Order: sequence, then structure tokens, then C-alpha cells
Amino acid sequence: MTAVTPASRGQRLRRPTRAEARFALAVLLMVNMLNYADRYILPAILPRVQHDLQISDFEAGLLNSAFLLVYGLTTLPLGIWADRTLRKNIVSLCVGIWSLATAITGLTRNFVQLFITRSVLGIGEAGYAPASLSLLGDYFPRAQRGRVLSYWAAATLIGSALGFVIGGLIADTLGWRWAFYVVGLPGLVVAFLAWRLYEPARGSFEEDETQGQSEASSSALVTEGHASLSGDFWRQARAILRIPTYWVLLGALICSFFTIGGTSAWLPTYLFLDFHLTLSQAGLLAGALLVGSGLIGTVLGGLLADRAQRRFAQGRLLVATLGFLIGAPLALLALLFHQLLLFMTILFVAGVALNFCTGPLNAVIQDVVLPEVRATALGLALLLAHLLGDASAPALIGLLKEHSSLHLALLSTAPSALLLAGLICLLGLRTVARDMQQMQHALEERRPLGAETR
Repeated sequence: MTAVTPASRGQRLRRPTRAEARFALAVLLMVNMLNYADRYILPAILPRVQHDLQISDFEAGLLNSAFLLVYGLTTLPLGIWADRTLRKNIVSLCVGIWSLATAITGLTRNFVQLFITRSVLGIGEAGYAPASLSLLGDYFPRAQRGRVLSYWAAATLIGSALGFVIGGLIADTLGWRWAFYVVGLPGLVVAFLAWRLYEPARGSFEEDETQGQSEASSSALVTEGHASLSGDFWRQARAILRIPTYWVLLGALICSFFTIGGTSAWLPTYLFLDFHLTLSQAGLLAGALLVGSGLIGTVLGGLLADRAQRRFAQGRLLVATLGFLIGAPLALLALLFHQLLLFMTILFVAGVALNFCTGPLNAVIQDVVLPEVRATALGLALLLAHLLGDASAPALIGLLKEHSSLHLALLSTAPSALLLAGLICLLGLRTVARDMQQMQHALEERRPLGAETR
């Protein structure tokens, strides 16, 4: 696999080969796994870190919120950058930054130092997601995107499980500082592999081949659309925000991120405190629950979404909606049980339902937004989802824990956020088909979506 050099504005990139697409998918899956392993190593060892560094519950929540706050704030500008330059280089750079930040975290001696390193981790992790999702949209045709993005999302769950399991085991044996060393350093190797990816043409699979368009004209359309973004970002942002379905997706992502971010940050601590487990046991169970329910939910959700999409335009969004509406009462029921087996079993089923949304929601964004601004649209969505969702959830739950208990804090937040996400998605079922048609019509006319007709 050879690296590509930066393309000039007039240079035409080609559609990737099947081998290049598979290699890219494998690398981006590894990137996503490491991303979430580095992210969730702290929740796995949080009780030990709190004890050694004398950190309060609210400060412990702030550590997760600080990472996600910086992550959210930098996702949008890095997403815009991904629409203007080689996306594979952004992925490579960001992997290197967050891997170094994770390793250095093991050297911290107080809350302020830990807060700073976790914030730097957020900067590194922010750039890879919009660039990676945009790349995957150009490596694979539309019919495969729901499935491919579900695989990509499943890697986040494997990485989360690795972070929980490795963190707990290492903290109980070598100490919590070694957990950051072990998880952080392998990312430098993956950063090199990401740099060696092939950069595909933007919108490689968007043109309708039945219209007899040549590969050359397809490449020209991609190049012109990509170059036009540099002129007026705010015009492009306004065009994206004029898509009704995009607002629905924003609301659903905010609620789902709130639930996932808050629960994941405090689940090992909840198992440690309420069920009196060791850190190793709590990390192992939390990781098993996340990876098991997440893998089944994301892969099954992606397959069901693609199958439903072939039958009607609302298929992907309908699958996500059902996942939210089924997961909300199950999450509430699980938190009402104080017997470990019942709690884990019901929460596992709730996790399967919740993760139906992961791949389909990202795929719907790509279905209603033009190819040349998808990274920007994804970056904007992640910015708001992180700021209003998982960036606020850990600190809020920590604050509620200080005034009541962790059990009541989780009980009052997770089920209600899932229910709200499902109700929001119901609104999108009325608009998604029309917005998909408008995107295709705008693409055919080679004009920005939402632009005024002259």
C-alpha cells in the first residue's frame, strides 16, 4: 500500500479498489478500537485514582467531561479541515496525539495534571471521527454503508471493553499508572498504518451509473464540489442546517450520547460500590456487557437497517427509533433490580436495543448530506452531541451522586434520555424520504444542497 501525495485542485482521484477499501476498513477499525480503549481506561480505574489523588465525585466526573468537552469543541474545526485536505493524514496525526497523551497520563500527580492530559486526549481523538466516517463513505457504495458503519461502530465497543478489562486487571496488579502506558503506546503503530492509506475521490459511489456517466466526469464533480467548500463555510453550514432530518438526527445523537457517556463513565464504579466487586471484576463485567450488547446491537441494527432501507426510505431511521423506544423501559427496569444477575441480564438487552441506532444514524446523515460536506456535517453533529450529551453527563451524574447516590443519579438520567431520543426520531420519519430525494436531486444538478434557485 503506497501513500498518496497531496492532490492539487485539478488532480483527479480515482475510486478505490476493493483491496484498498478492505485494508482501510481494517485500519480504521483498529483506530476506533484504540480510541475507545484510551477513552475508557480512566472509568475502569476511577475509584483507585480518586483515592490516590484525593479527587471528589464531581471532579471525577469533570475528568470525563473535560475530555469530551475539548473533544466536542475541536471536532467541528477538524471536520472542516477534513473537507479541505487529505483525510487519512488527519486520522494519522490524531491517533499519534491521543496515544502520547494517554501514555503521559500515567505520570500525573494531581487533579490539574490529569485534567490537562485528558483534555489533550480530547484534541487528538476529535479529528479522527469526521475524517474516518467521510473516508468510509467514499470507500464503499451506499448499499453497504449501514453495514460498514455498524462494523466501525462495533469497534468502539470492543475498544471500550478492552479499556475496562485491561484497566481493571492492570490496576489490581501493577497499579493504575501502568494501565495508561500499556494502552497508549500501541497507537503509534496504528498512526503509521493510517498514514499509508489511499485517499479516495470524494463522492466516489454517489453518481448513478445507469446514467452512463464516465469516471472522468465523476472525478471532476468531486473535485469541484470539494474546492467550493473553502470559499464560504457558513454558507455550507446554513445549507446543512436547513435539512429538517439533520435536526432530528442531532437531537437523537445528543440524547443517545448523554446516556452512553454518563453510563459508561460510571458503570464500573456502580458495580464496584453497589455490588461490592473488585476493580478487575467490575471492569470485566462492564466490558463484557458493553462489548456483548454493543456488538450484537450494532451489527444486527446495521443489517436490519440496510434491509429495511431497501423496502422504504425511512428504514434506517425506523430501526434506530425502535431501538430507543425499546431500550428506555428496559434501562429503567434494570436499575430497579439490586441482584447482580438480573441487573446485568436486563441491562444487556437494553444495550442491544440502544445500539441499534449507532450505524443507522451515521448512515442517514450521509444519505441526506452532499458528499463534499459530509465531514463538516458529521463534525457539527459530533460537536453538539458531545457538548450537550456525553460531555455534560459524567459531571452531572457525579454532582447528583454527591447529593444522593450513584444509583439514583443513573436512574433519573439514562431511561429518560433514551425515551426522548425515540420520540425525536419519530418526527424524522416524516422528513427523511423527502430530504434524501432533495440531496440526490441537488447532486444531479451539481449545486449545493439548500442553495436558492436563481
